[in-house]
Amino acid sequence: MDKKIIFNLLGNVLTAFSLILIPMIIYCVAFDFEPEAAIFFLAFGMWTLVGGIFFLRLGRGHSRRLTLSASATTMLLIYPLVAAIAMIPIFLFGGLSISATLLETISDLTSAGVSLLPKNAPYFLRLWQSLLMWFGSLIFLVMLATTMPKVSGCFGLDLSLHGGQSFSSAFGQMNLITRRIVGIYVLLTAISFISFKAAGLNFWDAFLMAMRCTSTGGGDFFPGRGNIFVEYAAAFSMLLACGNLLFYHRLIVTIPPPETVQEGNIFQRAGRYVKRLKRNIFYNVGYFFRNSEVKASLLIIFLCVGLVMFTTYRRGIILDGNDAFRYSIFHAISFLSTTGINLTNVESFHDFDRFLIFFTAIIGGCMGSVTGGLKMMRAVVLAKVTATELKHTMHPHMISRIRVNGIVVPPEIVGRILAFFFLSSVTLFICAMALSFCGIKFSEAVAMSAACLTNVGVFPGICDAENFLHLPLFGKIFCAGILILGRLEIFVFLIAIAGIKFRHRNIKW
Repeated sequence: MDKKIIFNLLGNVLTAFSLILIPMIIYCVAFDFEPEAAIFFLAFGMWTLVGGIFFLRLGRGHSRRLTLSASATTMLLIYPLVAAIAMIPIFLFGGLSISATLLETISDLTSAGVSLLPKNAPYFLRLWQSLLMWFGSLIFLVMLATTMPKVSGCFGLDLSLHGGQSFSSAFGQMNLITRRIVGIYVLLTAISFISFKAAGLNFWDAFLMAMRCTSTGGGDFFPGRGNIFVEYAAAFSMLLACGNLLFYHRLIVTIPPPETVQEGNIFQRAGRYVKRLKRNIFYNVGYFFRNSEVKASLLIIFLCVGLVMFTTYRRGIILDGNDAFRYSIFHAISFLSTTGINLTNVESFHDFDRFLIFFTAIIGGCMGSVTGGLKMMRAVVLAKVTATELKHTMHPHMISRIRVNGIVVPPEIVGRILAFFFLSSVTLFICAMALSFCGIKFSEAVAMSAACLTNVGVFPGICDAENFLHLPLFGKIFCAGILILGRLEIFVFLIAIAGIKFRHRNIKW
């Protein structure tokens, strides 16, 4: 294994991490008038940059291809390395213990949003929390498009792209995919920021909410609660975050028509160009809504909204139709995207609502998104496998193939998805059993394990930040590990561990 390429990748992560200190310094100097905090974050950023440059120097002369063992090692090191650095400001200014600080930091980086900070925490810590959420999701997206395909084939990511993206272990191709991912991620954040600013939030509140919703980090910070425009802006931002970012990139880059040599004056050429552009836009919009993941996501949201509205009317909690619709669609999108933002108090949630929230969070958003959970593409494949097996039972001699987005799903991908679902279910109950040793109820242990594995963080009325804060030392550290496990996904994590184990046995991968 080439250790230099690991140092190079870690150095790039630390160098990029030092850049997120810039908004912290600007806020502390120009808005919060905290010179001591500004000096601290300036020194903190410089030392982080020095660390990144040090790793980059160690990685000089690395190979141009990423091996399996190097991919596995990098994936296992990134989150603990960044968390060890990022927890320093929270420990110094947040008033939390070391174990609670570690859990808070890991929760932010994995976009779980288990906010353990006190209600009176300084505003710059809320900003730091949001920056960690945004940066942690960016790390996941970069790994999803570069190192994860090398380790596991992403277990369905290529199905969601319909051949629109090829993954390569070549370093140059990985850098190209990374630039595309970062560009789309920044664009979605900017769109979210504009939405919140138009809804009436001030600059910094809009900035924080844009990062939290785009990264699906969530948390307990939600300014403008009760403002219908802010709530719809949040729902819109979280819905965008549910989608496949590589699929977004493909749709965007194929909108401009290719340049062709045409006759006629400038007005005639412009008219033909506008017609081709309009045709491409309508085609891409139709292609977007024909995508299996998009249709399945919209169907689940529609069903959840209808069921929740029906239960709220039946119980007489919300009698106004507009309020019932806003309440229903916000929570459906919030937990399908595994953001986990809650608008109402816990008592207003019926057990049926909690079941729907649990169900949507387990499924999660699309492949190629920053959401957690099983992912919509895998759920679609599992549903099609079930339907196919039922047909085979009734017609044993029938030959059928599972198709998603018009392409045949290879049998090995189906097997991996089935194995992933089985291992995820087993892991959930193993984690719940381990947490039950901390003296909590089994139902709470199951809910907390599911909240960590899906990176949703909290389930209203089942488990919240207080449940995590009151855990003993072992429970907090164990939950931090589950959060990383859920972010890397269990199958990817096991293959990464296996890759390192076989490497020590001198087996070439």
